[in-house]
Amino acid sequence: MKHEMKSELSLIPLFSELSEKELEKVVSFCRIVNYFKNDFLFFQDDAYVGFYILLEGAIKVYKQTQDGKESVVHLIKPSNVFADFPLFEGKNYPVTAQSIEDSILIFIPKDNFLQLLTNHPEMSLKMLAGFSKRMRELIDQIEIISCKEVTNRLAKYLFTEISIRKIPTSDDILLKLTVPKSTIASFLGTITETLSRSFKKLQDDNIIAVNGKNVHIKNLPKLIELSKQ
Repeated sequence: MKHEMKSELSLIPLFSELSEKELEKVVSFCRIVNYFKNDFLFFQDDAYVGFYILLEGAIKVYKQTQDGKESVVHLIKPSNVFADFPLFEGKNYPVTAQSIEDSILIFIPKDNFLQLLTNHPEMSLKMLAGFSKRMRELIDQIEIISCKEVTNRLAKYLFTEISIRKIPTSDDILLKLTVPKSTIASFLGTITETLSRSFKKLQDDNIIAVNGKNVHIKNLPKLIELSKQ
């Protein structure tokens, strides 16, 4: 199991520059955790105890607004790190994390990790690039919500899902939605009704065909074009 964790860590940008021995130091205090669908990993304002890497499943990370609604910040997919930003702040979790599928994760305890960096500061420099990439991803998400129309945001989301899942780009691409449309809507900074209209527009334009949770991509070049606008 430790060997498998080391292999997984080496593929994560945050740890990709570490040597074999350095990875072994990290793995020595990591542990595998399992959550069923709809389980909570932590709640907003809980004391911070560490961060996670998703191996299998899907995790929804969201903030609770003042009127009690969810504002989805991230939809975590396998091989993604999350809950790492409070690591150096000494603050509580700023969000809630909930599994939306049965999920398997690597948990990295805060105290052990910070002690490792204190004892081996050269490892911190190697991981800065990984933190920078995570910040870039957040900035890109803000730009998408701020600048793109909902239909373009949806096109970007669908194309990103195809890329992440490494679905072959043939003439008939089948993409199964594993996340509720209400969650996708929140993630894209809109409401479910507006998202449904965007799905309909893409369908009316013969770019996609929707059948329940199955989305057939009929015109990938046009979807890509919309995702970039």
